[in-house]
Amino acid sequence: MSQRVVSVLLELGRLSVVQLVRQLKLPEKIVKQTLAVLIQQHLVVHFAHLETGQEVVYYECEWAQVYELLRAGRIIRAVEERFGSNGALIVSNLLQLGHARVSDFLVAYGTSTKKSKAMANGKSNAPATDDEPSITSIEILKSVMADMMKERFLVQVQEHHMHIRTDTRNTLRAQLTSQLRKSQLSENKLGKEVDRLMKIKMRELVDGDTSQHAGMKRKAAPTSKPRSKKRQKVSIYDLIEQEEEEWEINEDIVLRINHEKFLVLFRNAELVSLAESRHGKVSSQVYAELLKRLEEKYFRCREPYPADGNEEDDPKKRIKLSVLELSKTFSKDIDLENSIVAAPRPPKKKARKRSYSDAEDEDEPHPNGYRKKVNGKGKRRQSNSEDDEDDDDDDISDLEELYDDEEEGIDAENRKKKIRMELLKQHMQLLAEDSWKFVQLESNRGLGEWSVNYKELGKLMRHIELEKVVEETFGEMGLRLLRIIKDKGKLEEKQIASIALLKQKEIRSILTGLQENGYLHLQEVPKTSIPQISRTYFLWFHDPDRAIQSLVTDTYKAMSRAIQRTNVERAKRSSLLEKWERSDVQANVEEYLTTSEKRELEIWLSREEKLLGQLMRLDRTMMILRDF
Repeated sequence: MSQRVVSVLLELGRLSVVQLVRQLKLPEKIVKQTLAVLIQQHLVVHFAHLETGQEVVYYECEWAQVYELLRAGRIIRAVEERFGSNGALIVSNLLQLGHARVSDFLVAYGTSTKKSKAMANGKSNAPATDDEPSITSIEILKSVMADMMKERFLVQVQEHHMHIRTDTRNTLRAQLTSQLRKSQLSENKLGKEVDRLMKIKMRELVDGDTSQHAGMKRKAAPTSKPRSKKRQKVSIYDLIEQEEEEWEINEDIVLRINHEKFLVLFRNAELVSLAESRHGKVSSQVYAELLKRLEEKYFRCREPYPADGNEEDDPKKRIKLSVLELSKTFSKDIDLENSIVAAPRPPKKKARKRSYSDAEDEDEPHPNGYRKKVNGKGKRRQSNSEDDEDDDDDDISDLEELYDDEEEGIDAENRKKKIRMELLKQHMQLLAEDSWKFVQLESNRGLGEWSVNYKELGKLMRHIELEKVVEETFGEMGLRLLRIIKDKGKLEEKQIASIALLKQKEIRSILTGLQENGYLHLQEVPKTSIPQISRTYFLWFHDPDRAIQSLVTDTYKAMSRAIQRTNVERAKRSSLLEKWERSDVQANVEEYLTTSEKRELEIWLSREEKLLGQLMRLDRTMMILRDF
């Protein structure tokens, strides 16, 4: 039923209940119940309009939220790596429910963790684990949910989450326009002011409550002693304790999954993978720690309502992190020693003999072993100290030479920290000197402040993904031609053949194929006022945005075909799969399934695994092209 409702809404657009009933030819009660379930899952949004004095509610399918269902497994795995099995259990339930009140979630947890768990079709509703249930108390559950809220993987459900975005924007714009009309501004200034305020209001609406204790409440103090009615003296230590009060999650709020924050997490993983392919594992680990520290300051990959002025272009607005701050939380398990090979030392020059005239300065010694007298006193100098210093220099590493061995007041631990910070700085310099510009140096404060230009890195990842597809489809020659046209700009076929050192006949079919797939485009420039084919330039050029959009469309089609193929394969074996899903059959497969059925089941499981694996690879491509 849900599939039919979503299909009609996707095909026809926004509809009212009456129109849905007419299209589906079903009772109104069933349609309303289905809409209620889809609204809770955030797959359908609604908005009420006044028409002829009556309120009419229109429903629209949120296709982006439907697409997010594909990433359920990826999200659960990411949460499990960061928050353990506790977080994975919470997220898996919220993905199934859409959203849930914290108090209801806790009540359901209390009833579902008894020893006599309800079994549905021989399977527990909770995720199956080899160990005992990971959540042993409600306090642990609340603590994990609070941690996930602080990092914005879970957010409170707001009213605008249920409403159609277009109607929300139109309502807000109408309110702002009516308020500003009282100021008697001209129409031009009024429109600009409304646009400026719209960006601010919509950004506040999308971000929600960004305070430190959003969705939290102060934990109730244990009442061991009855409170005295007398007024007690309050000391400074009592005020400090009040400021350090513990907080816990508010049980009255409703939570949902924040898919935009998970996209930030997936983008960081892709960037770390790129850095590892260029600079090795240790540098990628340093980069991963930097991105993790910056992660909390980015709510989403792409801002739908950017503020005035580009933050990437304004150094003052960029989010930066210094090496000193990074070293405070950098894992000590990561071995940085010997991760960067030092340059070989140049051969040392022999010390020349010093004459008496060279030692006239106050700091230079005389040949007789005495320094020049200062305040009537002479100081003896060891004559063989130069040979000893040369031997010692061979035993000191390049990094240790950065700090004076005779410096007093620095113990071995502080010295080790300084060397580790210098190693972190060198890894950051490697990432910054790369042609892909993984990081940018902003200032020298704290051994260097570094920022990440996500906008340019996003373009880079999309270009790399496009080149991979072109190379797989048209081979090395197709990739070569694409790079030539991208680098040189608009070119004729003769010019392209000359630059590529190939014949025109060899490249003509490849250029045509690239044009058919939308990766290249052709522009006609007539030589005369009367257009003629013989007197026209045909210029090949590459438009990155149009090429990416074409690739996104092809990826959607490939994903759709993979899902359809999976459904067809499942339908062919529907009777076998219904039998296999029975609890008694799964308890004793050898007894209830024949040899041919086992062989057919193995074929199905293998094909399903391949199709779902391909679907996940296509989803990764889609994230890079559309979301990053």
